[in-house]
Amino acid sequence: MTVDVGAAPVALTVDDLWRVPAAIVGRAALDAQWTLAAILERVEVAVVLEDDGRLTFFPHDSSDVAAIREACAAARMVHAHLAGVMR
Repeated sequence: MTVDVGAAPVALTVDDLWRVPAAIVGRAALDAQWTLAAILERVEVAVVLEDDGRLTFFPHDSSDVAAIREACAAARMVHAHLAGVMR
């Protein structure tokens, strides 16, 4: 995701970061899914869930963009941790 912070914020679509892959099961998957949902709930920006799992955010200002970036980074960390646990 690349955002020009000098420009007015526009809709941002990000890959599916808030769902644990269906192939992963067990307690680690449940914990990861709960954590991902909690991260997303903290982002107070209008969002639309696409059918393919992508999310489109509609930020109003640079602080919204920063919140989206932080949430995406946190979600990627959860996925990385889950991948490590599943190895």
